[in-house]
Amino acid sequence: MQRLSAVRPRLVSFARLHLRDNAQAEDAVQDALEAAIEKDASFSGRSGYETWVFGILKYKILDTMRAQKRQGKWQPLEDETDDEALDRQFQQNGRWRQEARPASWGEPEAAFENEHFWQVFDACMIALPDNVARVFSLRELMGLSTEEICRELEIKENNCWVILHRARLRLRSCIEQGWLKETTA
Repeated sequence: MQRLSAVRPRLVSFARLHLRDNAQAEDAVQDALEAAIEKDASFSGRSGYETWVFGILKYKILDTMRAQKRQGKWQPLEDETDDEALDRQFQQNGRWRQEARPASWGEPEAAFENEHFWQVFDACMIALPDNVARVFSLRELMGLSTEEICRELEIKENNCWVILHRARLRLRSCIEQGWLKETTA
């Protein structure tokens, strides 16, 4: 039970990111925690406990998103028109502009074990526009395929790839400013 209370804040934050409704996020987390308590004996340890609970939450979030659609409360994604920001990062030949070239993050394992990195990452995710954060999280954090995302969000595949690209560029830029500059200073 103590492990669940330790992971609860991250579960709520994750659910809010997707559902954009505090009450529904709390309900989804509560449902996931109840399921985790009920199925605790079936936890086999093939993954981390937190990963297992997030997996349960993933399905609760998807169920809630489907219910939002049925109830007409679904907020479809709006198209982004920030192409100029993307264009400024690349040359005509498709290569990175020197000033936009990604900085070295050092050893990935060390970054991922650094608590400050995850605090910056969470802040950067919250700063993303709702639609961009939702698509990125469904793909990279929840592991849905592009086809599943397109079906759930009712978007076209090429739009999904553009949104994912924008999300990665924005996250990279935000993380470099919030984490890399602080660790090198």
